[in-house]
Parts: sequence; structure tokens; C-alpha cells
Amino acid sequence: MTKSFEKEKGKEHLDKGFLEELKHKIWSTKGTRFTADTRLKTIAKYSTLSISFLSAYLIIFGLVSVYNLYNPNAIDANVIAFTITALSILVLVFSLIENAQNYPVKAKNFHDCALDLADLYNELQNYKSYEENATENDKMEFCNRLQKEYQNILRRYENHDPIDNNKFRIKFRDYYKVKWYDWIWTHILYFANTRLIYIAMMLIPGIILYFVVTK
Repeated sequence: MTKSFEKEKGKEHLDKGFLEELKHKIWSTKGTRFTADTRLKTIAKYSTLSISFLSAYLIIFGLVSVYNLYNPNAIDANVIAFTITALSILVLVFSLIENAQNYPVKAKNFHDCALDLADLYNELQNYKSYEENATENDKMEFCNRLQKEYQNILRRYENHDPIDNNKFRIKFRDYYKVKWYDWIWTHILYFANTRLIYIAMMLIPGIILYFVVTK
């Protein structure tokens, strides 16, 4: 799938010299890091929501047991007690795992990285606009300096996930010549990566609660 992203138009910068290639690298990495920031913020949001829902379900199941809001002939009291215990363990383990991920901190780091790259990109754009008479030697020195700064920025931050790069590329479908099936598949993977498990955790206990109360 990734290979289909890299078609003719997306590779034109490689034929225009190192300055254009460097410009494309900074531009694409900047956009990808902003995309990673958005992805992690989305995960953090749904993670908080799912933990809140699970905590609420835990209380609701307890109230169902206390006020006997279920049919004892259809559901054994031990099933309710087991469900409450299982939810308690699930909430505890899931909360520990999610908190250890530090999604907001990672998102901020990606955002800061993108801002640093944006400064480099703006510097490069200004150089191209106002240094039209620069000699080849001047261009070479400028490119070498900018390339070193670019690499230093990347070393200071964690690398993004492949899904971030794919998500960024489908925003520029004409530039990267993205096929329709790549566009659909990337959206499916992005949904699975950012929302699927959290939505499942918000819905499944509710479905179980519905059958417990209505039986």
C-alpha cells in the first residue's frame, strides 16, 4: 500500500536538486508530526471517555445488584457479582495501562517537533524567496546547515508511527497520487488505531447491562 503512495508527482522534488528535496522532507515530516499530535490527542480523548464509562458502568452494576433490578430467575446473583468484580479489575488494569502511555505528553512532543520543523521550513522558504542571487557554494552551505538542524530536531524527538505518514499523505491525494482503496484502507486503520477499542469498551458493558435489566 505504501508504494502506491509514491507516484510520479510526489517524486518530482527529487529531480529539482537537494534544496527542493530538503524542502519536501521538512514539509512532509512537519505535516506527519502534526498528524501524530492529532492522533494521540484523539486517543487520549477516547481513552478518558472509555475509563469514565467503565467507572460509571461499575457503579450502575452495583446499583442493579443492590436494588434487585434484575430477574433472579433468569440471572444468578453470582453472575452480577462476577460482572462487578470483572469490571473493577478491567477498569484498574486498563487505567494503569492507559496512564502509562502518556498520550498528552507524547502529543505535545510531536507538536513541538512540528513547530521546530515549521521554523526550518519558513527559513528555507525565505531563503528561496530573497536569496535568488546566491552562489552555488552559498546554497550548499545553507543546505548543509539546514540538513544538520533537521537531523538534530529528529534526534530530539520520538519517531512517528507509519499510520501518521499514511494519514498525512491521503490529505494530498493529487500530490502523492493516492488510490481510492489506499484512502479507504488508511481511514479504516486510523479508526482502529484511535477509536475502535475505546468505543467497544463503552458499548459492550452497556449491552450486557441492557440484557441483565430486561431479562
